[in-house]
Parts: sequence; structure tokens; C-alpha cells
Amino acid sequence: MGFFNRVFKIGQAEANSALDSIEDPVKMTEQAIRDLKVDLDKSIKALAEVKALAIRNRNEVEQHRSKAKDYEGKAIMLIKRAETGALDPSEADRLATIALDKKEESIKSLAVVETNQKKFDSSVSSLEANVRKLKSNISKWENEARTLK
Repeated sequence: MGFFNRVFKIGQAEANSALDSIEDPVKMTEQAIRDLKVDLDKSIKALAEVKALAIRNRNEVEQHRSKAKDYEGKAIMLIKRAETGALDPSEADRLATIALDKKEESIKSLAVVETNQKKFDSSVSSLEANVRKLKSNISKWENEARTLK
């Protein structure tokens, strides 16, 4: 059994020696740079997509806020019209109640959208940090490649 282990170790040592002679540090560094640049491209694309989603979500936040204000304004207008006699008070109350219910729906939707906005903002910041880290690593490896050459 010891004989076979020794033969296996000799074969393993020869294989490692052959691989060491094939490995070129400059080529390995250049490959690492290429790999990092691919990762950087993917990260930049993901960052752009998440930023687009964040902007779209921010617009939704504003839409829900304006809808809520609009419904509240409509309810107030209906009550004022009922006070002036331009509208039947019971009809005004019914319509104002509907407007206020829609306002509440908009406020609930606003809460959900604002929660999503916080998630998007944290994703954007983490992706930006990842992009900065990749750029730093690429410049470090490029300096290393220049030194090796």
C-alpha cells in the first residue's frame, strides 16, 4: 500500500510541476482583469436596471400622494357644494365618503410603494459600492500586470 501511495505522490508532484511551468503570471493576471471587467459590466447593467426601477417607483410614490390629495380635495369640495345648496347634502355625503375611501386606498398603496422605494434605494447603494470595489480591483490588477511585464 505504501508503494502505491509513493507512486501516486510522485505523479501528483510531476503534474503540479508541469502546471507551474505552463502558468504565466502575466497571462493569469490579464485573465483576472478580463474576468473582473466582465463582472463590472454585469454589475453596471444591474445597477442601471435597479436605478430605473427606483425612478419608476419614485414616480409611483408621487402619483399616490397626488391622488390622495386630489381625493381629499374632492371630498372637501363636495361638502362645500352641499353647504351652499348646489348639491343635495345626502348625495354630497355619499360622494365625499367614496372620495375619502379612495384616499385611504391611495394612502395604503403609498405605504407599500414607499417600502419598495427604501428597498430599491438600499439595493442601489449596495450595487454602487460593488461597482466601486470592482473598479478598484481592476486598477489594482492592471498595476500588478504592468509591474509583472
